[in-house]
Amino acid sequence: MTDSVSSSEQAGIEFTDEERLYYRRPKIPRLIFDLSMPWLQVILGCALFIAYPSIWSWLVAIFVIAGGQHGLSLIAHEASHLLVCPQNKRINDWIGMYLFAAPTILPFNVYRQRHVIHHRLVSQPGDTKNVYLRDWRGWLFFAEVVKSISGADYLLKVKDVLQTGKGDEYEKFDTHLRRDQIRIIVVNAIIFGVITLFDPLHYGIPTYYFILWLWPMLTLSFLFAKIRALIEHQPARNGMSGTEETPYFMNTPGPMLRSVKASWIERLFLSKINFHYHAEHHLWPWISYQHLPEINSRIWEGHENEESLIIKGNFVVVGDTYTAGIKDVIRGK
Repeated sequence: MTDSVSSSEQAGIEFTDEERLYYRRPKIPRLIFDLSMPWLQVILGCALFIAYPSIWSWLVAIFVIAGGQHGLSLIAHEASHLLVCPQNKRINDWIGMYLFAAPTILPFNVYRQRHVIHHRLVSQPGDTKNVYLRDWRGWLFFAEVVKSISGADYLLKVKDVLQTGKGDEYEKFDTHLRRDQIRIIVVNAIIFGVITLFDPLHYGIPTYYFILWLWPMLTLSFLFAKIRALIEHQPARNGMSGTEETPYFMNTPGPMLRSVKASWIERLFLSKINFHYHAEHHLWPWISYQHLPEINSRIWEGHENEESLIIKGNFVVVGDTYTAGIKDVIRGK
């Protein structure tokens, strides 16, 4: 996860009007397939435990389910950028809210407001995604894992969302939050009812919704989101030493954006719908996830030997796998 400033240079891409139209619109057959896969992963995880109930099958199941749930939230993110159905905002938002955001207790409209601020203030004070601003070195990484698995970090995040919602940045925050809360309650009530159909109701008490849906979502899925954001936005510490003072976190020459060469198993848990092409998304958030690999190739064409580039004022690098990035973070590299 080395970020060498000395090798940075200016780079960029110009888009024609035809390219802008093409890159914004996803291909429908692939879109349907990609939107279905996280739900299929969740169903398979639940089916594993329901068919073979044991502590071991539950441990495997919650990892599989949490990966699928994280994928649902990533698709909600895509919808927040009006990229699921760019031709029709009403359909786009309905899909994003009811099929992906509400199931994962993500307040869609509030998230959209916060996410706009994240894009505007990456690596700067006020960024609503601030997990990468923390020190994760050594034992602190494992402390973050424990906080997530206990559910404590999720509750702290909810508190943070509610507090920041009181600022001037959030127009009609309270109204949006109330509407989102109603949708979350309704959708989760439906999920509760469906899962209860397969629940043996020990002592007449339903448990499967809580252990197969709520628990992995508030713990492991949240941890996956934290780790992904950490690797995508925290600069390498050994690469930033000696750099001059800048307004950006750890004195990077511009807002830090990292894409990752994710392995197939990392895509299963951390980066569905090409989310590991994170720098490309931040540079051009109007481009559909389906086209980000092509944009990555265009960025680095002719710069294969460079470790970093300055693009539109952003400090852009490509890292190895998320696993390699985690190791570097723990070692303080």
